[in-house]
Amino acid sequence: MDILLKQVKLIDQRSTFHKKKVDILIQKGIITKINKSVKAPAKTKIWAEKNTHVSIGWFDIGTQIGEPGFEQRETIESAAQAAIKGGYTGIACFPNTNPVLDQQSSVAFIINKAKTQPIDIHPIGAVSKSCDGKEIAEMVDMHHAGAIAFSDGDYPLHHSGILLRALEYAKSFNGLIINKPANKEIQSNGLIHEGEISIQLGMSGIPSIAESLTVHRDCELCSYANGRLLIHSISAAESLKEIKAYKKKGLHIDASVSYLNLVYTDKQLTGFDANLKVLPPLRSESDRKALLKALENGDVHIITSNHQPLEPEIKEKEFFYSPFGAIGLQTAFSAINTICENEIELDTVIHALSIGPRSVLGLDMPDISVGSKANLALFDPKEKWIFTKDLNQSKSVNSPFINQEFVGKVQGIIHENSLLQ
Repeated sequence: MDILLKQVKLIDQRSTFHKKKVDILIQKGIITKINKSVKAPAKTKIWAEKNTHVSIGWFDIGTQIGEPGFEQRETIESAAQAAIKGGYTGIACFPNTNPVLDQQSSVAFIINKAKTQPIDIHPIGAVSKSCDGKEIAEMVDMHHAGAIAFSDGDYPLHHSGILLRALEYAKSFNGLIINKPANKEIQSNGLIHEGEISIQLGMSGIPSIAESLTVHRDCELCSYANGRLLIHSISAAESLKEIKAYKKKGLHIDASVSYLNLVYTDKQLTGFDANLKVLPPLRSESDRKALLKALENGDVHIITSNHQPLEPEIKEKEFFYSPFGAIGLQTAFSAINTICENEIELDTVIHALSIGPRSVLGLDMPDISVGSKANLALFDPKEKWIFTKDLNQSKSVNSPFINQEFVGKVQGIIHENSLLQ
């Protein structure tokens, strides 16, 4: 399909057309012209929506899919459809399936299934067998099968020896280790951030030190092993200080932040919405502002959807008994654009949704230039819309934003010679 994008505003800090309105001609999946005005050849689909902005397609790290084993929550196909509606042309999925993605064959299963999907899907292999943190998995074999990185996903690596060996083993192929920082002894049975709200509600808290202490340990181990580490979904200001200090030493350490920790704090939990019971927990306003500042300063350059689908039978319970997790692929951009409108630049958000994730994973970086493959997200940062159950593409509905009005809507993606909406 040949496509002509008319008068779209290009958002790409690397381009000479950054923040300029241009026409972009795409022929057989390749960008062939970028100019103020381009004449459409015969049989070309014209895109002329008002206020369309264009960036390279977005990429999510740590998406929970479910397949195999938890197809009632999410399949590879439904995750891909939700990703398209959220502006993502690629995702890297965590290994917390059944069976766990902890061997060559399970990684190959995801890769083969992904070939039929309209977006790029990369499996993240498990660090430990069954993600139980006890015995290292066959990381080299999984790397050769196509695993993009290694993590136990939603199960933090509590055993320091396992994490150290993983960092050392991965060095042989320049592999990336991803870990969610949480000290289980300190976090214990905590339900929400430890602070005024947890005291007010009479709930056991999860103190920030449960995260920052693990961040310090992980950075020390990465320094010792001289490995590559992504500290995934940080939420506390104290964690940022640790990461910034170690990055100054020149270590290969990066960090990501979940979009929910940018838009909400623990104050939203007074309504006992179980869909806001997530890990990392929503923390204080000072933590939220510190995360936003870190993104603007470039200390953090990855925003994740923290997409964790859960079926109603287990999620729709009283707050105390409901498991942690919420879907986020379709709402990450819109929530940030709506709630943080005057707190973070659009350029920064788009960079952290697109360039940052691919950079840390070492993926080929799409480019909006003549001769490049079209890998694009189309969006209008001013369009109002309501996220309803009917619009939800995930098989699960555990979202805190059902019937929420947003400002900023994804209009579609262009990937592999297709315009998908």
